[in-house]
Amino acid sequence: MRWVWLLFLLTATVAGAQVPAFFDPPPVEARRKLQATRVSKAPRVDGVLDDEAWSATTPSGDFVQSEPRQGEKATHRSVVRFAFDDDALYVAAELEQPGGFAAFNQRDMKRDFPTNECDSFAVILDTLGDGRNAFVFSVNPFGAQRDAQVIDDELVEPNWDTLWRVETKRDERGWTVEFAIPWKSLRHGGPGTPWGVQFFRRERGMNEDTVWSPIPRNVSAARMPYAGALVGLDVPRSSLVSLQLRPYLIGRLERIGDGAPTVLPSGGGEVTWNPTPSTFIDLTGNTDFAETDVDRRVVNLSRFSVFFPERRQFFLESAGVFAAGLQGFVQPFFSRRIGLDDGQAVPISAGGRAVYRSVERSAGAMVVHTLPTATTNSSLFGVVRYSHNLGEQSRVGAMVVARQDFTGAAGEASTNVLPVIDGLFRTGPVTVTATLMGSSTSTPITRARFGGVATVETRVQGNWGDLSVSGFGITPEFEARTGFVARGDIMGISASGGLDLRPTWLPTWLRNFGPFFESYVVWGVSTLKFQESSVYFSPVWVQFSGGDEAWLYVEQAQQVLTDVFAPVKNTSWAPGTYSYERFGAAFGMQASRKFALSADVSGGSYYAASTVSSTARASFQPIPHVAVSGAYTYNRFWGAGVSGDFAETHLLLAETRLALSPKLQLIGSYQRDTDGNASVLNARLAWEFLPLSFVYLVVTDTRAAYRAPDVSPSELRVVLKATYTWRP
Repeated sequence: MRWVWLLFLLTATVAGAQVPAFFDPPPVEARRKLQATRVSKAPRVDGVLDDEAWSATTPSGDFVQSEPRQGEKATHRSVVRFAFDDDALYVAAELEQPGGFAAFNQRDMKRDFPTNECDSFAVILDTLGDGRNAFVFSVNPFGAQRDAQVIDDELVEPNWDTLWRVETKRDERGWTVEFAIPWKSLRHGGPGTPWGVQFFRRERGMNEDTVWSPIPRNVSAARMPYAGALVGLDVPRSSLVSLQLRPYLIGRLERIGDGAPTVLPSGGGEVTWNPTPSTFIDLTGNTDFAETDVDRRVVNLSRFSVFFPERRQFFLESAGVFAAGLQGFVQPFFSRRIGLDDGQAVPISAGGRAVYRSVERSAGAMVVHTLPTATTNSSLFGVVRYSHNLGEQSRVGAMVVARQDFTGAAGEASTNVLPVIDGLFRTGPVTVTATLMGSSTSTPITRARFGGVATVETRVQGNWGDLSVSGFGITPEFEARTGFVARGDIMGISASGGLDLRPTWLPTWLRNFGPFFESYVVWGVSTLKFQESSVYFSPVWVQFSGGDEAWLYVEQAQQVLTDVFAPVKNTSWAPGTYSYERFGAAFGMQASRKFALSADVSGGSYYAASTVSSTARASFQPIPHVAVSGAYTYNRFWGAGVSGDFAETHLLLAETRLALSPKLQLIGSYQRDTDGNASVLNARLAWEFLPLSFVYLVVTDTRAAYRAPDVSPSELRVVLKATYTWRP
């Protein structure tokens, strides 16, 4: 499909002449500045900006658009004020949005809400002053909170949570916001450190994004070299007794199959100590993650392993410090390998972590011990990480990841060690990341097996769009028992890109359009023979002014099988060479609408068979307190390699959210997977009775979707858990 590349390059040439170029961050002395004001009396955090403290503060000045008309003045006015005392930072925002209740666009009230689905306002802080690390605190008009950690605008941890307060008020003119962010909730450089600050606002109904300090439209507001400067801040010195305790109590009822129910009470918790503002030490004992959402089931039709993100809070704190490799493809450290075995929980007896970050460097270490189960041995996990910053936006680092599995019912002892060297190099619109890894795996009676991995990725961004190219190689003997590897014994290249075309002749109801593509080619390392390739190409993708999207696509693949491949039940293809393609169409409505629908329908061939596939998602939210959503995926195969007349899979997800407030919510979900023969019902009541202090009631019922021989017994789990966050 060489015509794909020719069309892409031709269109890129035209696009480059039609839109402004990527612009570099301003020098430090030219950045926008906002005065932070010390207050003698803290404002009352209620969303009403009538406190005396705000009258003495300096307003931020106007916001500018990053999307759709980069650099132009925002349609509606936003004003931000910043104050502080010895306990916390305080932020007030007045956000003009005329139209009353009907003008607000909000999906739900859950914590860590998706910002692309509603109106939102965010405070983004570069507390280390290094232009790399960002703490993001977001809120939507009805007071739902979202916090995240971002490193180099590349590594994002949206499920990270810390202790802070926010309240909002709404009227016919718009909405107002008040934040209180305790110093103890931040990792910062201490007194004298210059802080960067950015404010981001999304008005989803208008499909408009605005920022206080200008950014190119194709980078996020967390790209901190573009942030403004927060001046006048007097950072207090931290106390050596800066502690946070988070104990929990839990009662668990379990029933497996027709067996008698068992009741298992337990307790545990975590302790966090900040000896300095930029250093923290975490200790955990008898760690439990009963409150975590169940994983979404998938039907995997590829030859690569599926990547499921980490959701457990203990492992999300400063997770980016330990990140390396191609995320979601090959990573030397992946925390889901700790305390989970094929999705089933493995008891964590104890663990500890220490992280230090400054303008020059970051360092971290983690040790976790897990207990044996019927299918796993006791294990000890360890990782040590160091990263040194170069210039304004580059870094190099090293890491060692180790896992010791002890002798037990699941087999003999083994040791797995991975040394890693990596780096990120950024200049203007170009970002290059590279990683070298080795592995040594041994047992007491066998010689060590050695393997290696090399990856490099180059990404170019501009207002014309973006283009990335990656190269990777994974040797047959490479093992990452505390990491993630999508597939071993392969080497290859991948590329992806898209154009953002906005010519002046576009009608007002169209925002932008352009082609995009994703492709890869894979060879075997041990055989040096071709294994597979794929090109996904959309010749036309359009975004309408309101945020709705539609596109057409074609996907062409070549596969060389050396073993029988049976991705779903009643299908099987023998070793050989296959070439196939499919054609499809997709659309998605702007997600903040009260009713939103998206669909993707395709048909064509799959190995030697014919196939049709469709996915549909729908959501309905009449008010922010009630949300109903569902998703359905259907695959059908017929022809050579299919047993009987046809084979098919059905994957259903239905979810309901009821919220009395952002602090009290009931979430219910049901999943039915015919290929995996699983039916999962999950209900979770969450009450945040104090900041980051929760009561959870979780019910999970897992059983076979239909009768069949050799199915796993049903499992019923009911968990009542209470956690309390205390700071002296």
